[in-house]
Amino acid sequence: MNPRTSEDGQAIIVFAIFLVVLLCFVGVIIDGGMYYVERRDMQGVADAAALAAVRELPRSSAQATAKANEYAGSRNSDAKGTLQSIQFSDANRQVTVRVGKTGTQNFGKILKLGAPAISASATARVQMMGARPGMLPIAFMRDRFTIGTNEEIKWDDPGGGNRGAIAPEKQPSCADASGANDFRDLIMGKAHGGIDACATPIAETLDTEPGQMAGATRQGFDARLVGNTQSFSDVFKTDPVTGFHTIEDPKSPRIGIVPIIENSNGTNVWPNGRSAPIKILGYMLVYIGKVGTTGNPAYTDNGKSVWMTPVRPLLPEDFVDGGFVDYNEALPSPVVFRLSQ
Repeated sequence: MNPRTSEDGQAIIVFAIFLVVLLCFVGVIIDGGMYYVERRDMQGVADAAALAAVRELPRSSAQATAKANEYAGSRNSDAKGTLQSIQFSDANRQVTVRVGKTGTQNFGKILKLGAPAISASATARVQMMGARPGMLPIAFMRDRFTIGTNEEIKWDDPGGGNRGAIAPEKQPSCADASGANDFRDLIMGKAHGGIDACATPIAETLDTEPGQMAGATRQGFDARLVGNTQSFSDVFKTDPVTGFHTIEDPKSPRIGIVPIIENSNGTNVWPNGRSAPIKILGYMLVYIGKVGTTGNPAYTDNGKSVWMTPVRPLLPEDFVDGGFVDYNEALPSPVVFRLSQ
């Protein structure tokens, strides 16, 4: 036998083995890359399904399951995922979903390898807005307002000393606010040349601010809303089915934070006479202005009355300013649906 011919034959065998190994290696890389892409897409499906489901909570776990199925399947048809499981916890204020699919396999088929199972999970919670800095020095008594209805929140009452005003602590030192100048500056807020109120935790107490405060009211809202004529629909959009509101212009000066309060003895009638302690029950957002009046002024009767519309908005998922509290259907605090892990 020719030695050279023998060596050539061995080289061909070695090359063939090397080529097979190389193709397997390339196949693993390609299939692995496909797995990574599909795993990432599946996590996006899980996030979307969890957020869709939590918007139905805590009212209906059945509707939440239907929404999770919808988002895992038909609304993410390119990813071809299915809902594998859904779990509810914390009195239906939290949902965890798992979605999955059989991964795509190309070169693995040649090696008769089983297709990988791809899955991802996501957890979402429904919460409510807690204490935040910058509340207005005006409050609604519990059960004495209607969501979406323009209300007189501060009023002219010659016979009583408390007319809807409160005295929150003021930044930066969180010292007690007192008098007309502080009242004016708290209405303006830091963003408009005044001062922000400190965040008062829910269940803590503040004092009412007795007196007319007409001049301070007028000056504060004139400075805050100077040149702004936005209507309610410019700032908030109402969902006719759920009654929730979405914020159309988050930077509008007509968006205010207002506490919901009751007296320290549990009653909900404004006290007469001098300053009195009140308890914070929750917070809500309001539209500042008198709906239906040209220019939507915040005050009438030269500052003796103030008009606002309480709303129940869905806060953006990335709304992180301040704290959140557990969802409580009895309070109209703004709602946020957030991915929690």
